Amino acid sequence: MSSLSDFVRGQAPDAEPKPALKRSAATEAFVRTDRPHDGQLVVVYHIQKTAGTALRHVVRANLPPAEVEILPNLRSLRHSPGELLHWYADWYDSLDAGRKARLCCVMSHLAGYLLPALDRRAEALVLVREPVDRTVSYYHVKRRRRAPSRPFAPLEQIYAGDPSERLGSRRDSWEQFFNWQSRCLLSVFHDVSELPATAGPSPDADLWRARLRRVVDEVFLVGVQDRFPEYVGLLAHRFGWKAFVPQSKVNPERPPLSDVSPELRETILAHNWLDAELYELCRQAQARRAEEAGR
Repeated sequence: MSSLSDFVRGQAPDAEPKPALKRSAATEAFVRTDRPHDGQLVVVYHIQKTAGTALRHVVRANLPPAEVEILPNLRSLRHSPGELLHWYADWYDSLDAGRKARLCCVMSHLAGYLLPALDRRAEALVLVREPVDRTVSYYHVKRRRRAPSRPFAPLEQIYAGDPSERLGSRRDSWEQFFNWQSRCLLSVFHDVSELPATAGPSPDADLWRARLRRVVDEVFLVGVQDRFPEYVGLLAHRFGWKAFVPQSKVNPERPPLSDVSPELRETILAHNWLDAELYELCRQAQARRAEEAGR
């Protein structure tokens, strides 16, 4: 296994052949086949467009012998936190004692909603991404998948007008462009319908900052997408895993970030002010853990 210092310097170990990174949209539950799981349950909360697919491949490769259950597609509930909390609680309660004791990992875009239902300790892994980079990446994926007859609105138009009205009328379409990463983490424990879509900090910004800092410090083992090799190194050091960095997917149709105008960049940042603060919190937390592990 490569040392942590190799990853901190950005030197990845010999990478495995490019994996078939599939099932990224699925909810996967892994149940040990050899014995009850005596370690902490690993929960991978995969926020879209944050290198979560690569993280899931690293975790899968390091799990003990296990069978995987593909749970129902919950995409339709993505913007309904209350329903997701109930669904995951009901699913966990439905497991018999033996299966629950052998459950070792759950991973999905929505797996964070399992955390309040657990009666055991868990390691909740999550990556975040610099908000302008993530927003532009997500936007071009959505635009590529739209039929020509239904073109996706330009980013400038998404942020035009009164964002609170747009978010209220088409929440399922537009939430991804307004502090989505923060909403994902906070909505597991708080009602984020009260988080307004403002260009810059809202009047109750300090409340949301305090809530976000608490989940970063106390709930999630956070990392940042642009320092993914270092994050994998930290996981390897923490869990004794084999460390490797899968080759990342690339959207050939996405223009480089340098093509984004300064005006549009500032607009995206203004409407993702809490995500910008989240990214900095997670960057600092990852650097702090790397320093502690090095010592």
